[in-house]
Amino acid sequence: MDQIFPDKMRKVLKKDLIKFKSYMLDEDYDQFKTYDQEAFFSLYIISILDNPVALKKVKNICIAGGIDGKEFNAFIYTSMKYCDKLDRGIWSFHEATEFNIPFEDIKKLTLTYVMI
Repeated sequence: MDQIFPDKMRKVLKKDLIKFKSYMLDEDYDQFKTYDQEAFFSLYIISILDNPVALKKVKNICIAGGIDGKEFNAFIYTSMKYCDKLDRGIWSFHEATEFNIPFEDIKKLTLTYVMI
């Protein structure tokens, strides 16, 4: 999966992302005022992963917007793997350096854990 796919998703989900950003700023302006568009997109994706109903709605919007369902599923699967790695704190050495994972968030480094 390349960088083009998230860019396509941002275009298709533009209205939802604007609503999400507005809602988050209304909830806690001081916490989210420094977030850029990339950070809000990441937060949006992470928030829909916990809600199957929202995930299905977003998938339907994306498919209606011209995004391939298999590409969408691959992106969501990769996002879920990333969240799982964040929760578990298990990173390969390459991932830890590539994604600039803070040392305090790394519980275990491995050479065998699969790269995202």
